[in-house]
Amino acid sequence: MTAQPAILGFLRAVWLLPLLVGGTCRAWDTTPHQRITKAALDSLPKHFLNRLGPESKPLIELYCIFPDRYQEMAEFGFVRKSAGPRDISEIAAYCVRPDGEAIHGASGDWETDAGSVVYLFERILTNLAEKRPGEAARFAGVLSHFIADTLSPPHAVSADRLLAMTPLSAQTEGIRIHSAIERSIPEFTLADRAPRMAGEHLLPAAKSIFDQCYAAAERNRADLPTMVNAASTHDEKTLDVYRLRAGKRAAEILADALFTLFTMSQPGRR
Repeated sequence: MTAQPAILGFLRAVWLLPLLVGGTCRAWDTTPHQRITKAALDSLPKHFLNRLGPESKPLIELYCIFPDRYQEMAEFGFVRKSAGPRDISEIAAYCVRPDGEAIHGASGDWETDAGSVVYLFERILTNLAEKRPGEAARFAGVLSHFIADTLSPPHAVSADRLLAMTPLSAQTEGIRIHSAIERSIPEFTLADRAPRMAGEHLLPAAKSIFDQCYAAAERNRADLPTMVNAASTHDEKTLDVYRLRAGKRAAEILADALFTLFTMSQPGRR
């Protein structure tokens, strides 16, 4: 089931979303996606993780990068040599909505992004409730990717704006600011932070998660000049501060989303 016009109409009426410029640019590299996903899963109650069984491992290692693998194959015909899908037909059902819209990261178009979040919530919730952990984990991986890419700092502005912010010295040196900022992230955990309910019902929960993603992206936008300067001078120590902040926040949002969906999918809750 996909988001219906009535649902999107409701969202248009109640969601006040700041502008986010995402596009189809690649964001975090593979390792950051895996670290964000692992930190989120590690913070969930064990009885929820047990419902995923052996699917937790591929969710961390593979499913969270499905959108990148899909884009590489669909747009460039590139197939990685590492384990994973060899053809877009293997993962299209998770990375592309029934209406043909690909799911990757926030695009900046509220209707597209709202539809993607609601669609993923619906798919995860339904598959958890119907005890299909493999399917739930695959859609959860795409949700992880969507949240993480939305919080990738360079995605807070357009490519043209990012170039305009880049010092001439860095441009002359050939530094790719976008890649320099997001190519890595230090290992981290959410420590003792307990995940929390994002809402009691699907739409309010989706709204809460979506609002948190956009708020975090806005924070990245405010600090992007500092990150650009750090990338221009190869200041990895400063960059790691902002990478870690963005990655941890993405993991927190993902943990809350999954905790909410696991809770909603329990018998008697739907």
